[in-house]
Amino acid sequence: MTKLISLVTGVAITLAPAAFAQSEDISAAGAALAGPPVAMPEHTIGILQLNAQAEVAFRIAEGARIPAERLGWNVIVCDSLGDPARMASCSESLLNQGVDAILTVAIEPAPVMAQLRSANEAGVPWLTLGGGTTPNELISAQYAPLETEMSDLLHAYLIAQLADRPGNEHTMAISTFSQVWAGKERSDDLYADLEGTNITVVDEHVSDLANQIADARQSVASQLTAYPNVDALLGTANYTVPVMGQLVAQRFPGKDFPDRPLVVGYLDDLVNLNSVRLGEVDAIATMRLDAASYVAIDQLAQLFARGTPLNADAYLQSEDVYGIDLREATLVTADNLPPEGEYVEPAADFISFFNAKWQAEFGAGG
Repeated sequence: MTKLISLVTGVAITLAPAAFAQSEDISAAGAALAGPPVAMPEHTIGILQLNAQAEVAFRIAEGARIPAERLGWNVIVCDSLGDPARMASCSESLLNQGVDAILTVAIEPAPVMAQLRSANEAGVPWLTLGGGTTPNELISAQYAPLETEMSDLLHAYLIAQLADRPGNEHTMAISTFSQVWAGKERSDDLYADLEGTNITVVDEHVSDLANQIADARQSVASQLTAYPNVDALLGTANYTVPVMGQLVAQRFPGKDFPDRPLVVGYLDDLVNLNSVRLGEVDAIATMRLDAASYVAIDQLAQLFARGTPLNADAYLQSEDVYGIDLREATLVTADNLPPEGEYVEPAADFISFFNAKWQAEFGAGG
């Protein structure tokens, strides 16, 4: 099992899945899918980070950095810290350093339009990872999940659970990051899924991406004060989930749902999983977003080594392209928590798959 230390939090993070019984078979499948052996030229790629303080954003970026370096590429990471001005300056810096491709972690096109145009003119591929962004013809490819695969799973759970909460009408408050496409997709889907139910969203807070934790604490405390009888809290941004759990636990000491508000959110950050383990959070919807990062690196490898055009559908149609499902969504509750300190295991050990594929193709990744 591969572990590394987060440069932001100092916490040991598990990035590779635990050993699977299927690893040998899936490695063989990766090797079988490999193209003819070919030399991998040296390249430099830039990773434009949204904000590495968010564990999931850190994981997505590491999901690109680790395999890229395994393939022998130089990797330059620039963290925008959620600041639109830094998004532009980071991408400008990466272009000035002569990168051969830019991979962004859910960066919207608007703050970096000038750099997107420059990259396009220079023939530098620009890829979006981890979370979808507003469609733009200058983006070479987006390797990101359909957010509704997680959100529909979470909303079905929420609606079913609130049926056990006393009362004929129910209310909920949400924290979202709708200035990012992925966050907007999740919150928009919530409103769609709540149509025809007895559940009403009484407050929606838009997160400050540059001041994530402090903003979450202030906004959730304000929601609980303004709506002391709220039935549920939902965080579309992963970093709001443990804050919601902590503050609800403080307001309702010793209580579990339905005697306190339901607390739900997204993504299996270790702190989020621990909040479920402590009984402060009831459920999180998640998927292995770093799988999309591996797909992006494989697509770039084929482009760099063989001149094969990027397949923009390689992640969303992974079963057709690679023969494995990389988009499995999971609802995590206290009943199916992974071992402490580990993330939810994907059904397909994609890391072994791609390592074997690249070892056969490029003599790398083993």
